[in-house]
Amino acid sequence: MKNLLSALMLCFLTSPLWAASITNQELIKACKDKKETSQHFCYGFIIATANAAQFYRNIADVTDEYLDICFPTDITNKTLVEDYLAWGEKNLNLATSPAFLGVSSAFSVKYSCPEKKKEESESST
Repeated sequence: MKNLLSALMLCFLTSPLWAASITNQELIKACKDKKETSQHFCYGFIIATANAAQFYRNIADVTDEYLDICFPTDITNKTLVEDYLAWGEKNLNLATSPAFLGVSSAFSVKYSCPEKKKEESESST
């Protein structure tokens, strides 16, 4: 039992959770790489971030207080990747920032919730 616990602790302590975050620059490079493994990583990272955003918004942020991302129901994975890449090209100054924040920012810019846009425009007039 002690050996099993030691093995589990070793796996946990050497897990990617302790590694440095991937940057926007690294994610964009992976997305532009034509290798299948790079493409899988790119799509997986961006789609997982989109799913995490939707999960958080639907479960934890039901009052839309913190996360302003509302995806259209017919959005494709390819569109999500293309939108992130377009955002990344426009925000080269954030190349060394964590990719999770970049993907989230790209989505919140492109897919800001309509209710908030309407409220903001009404309050500014």
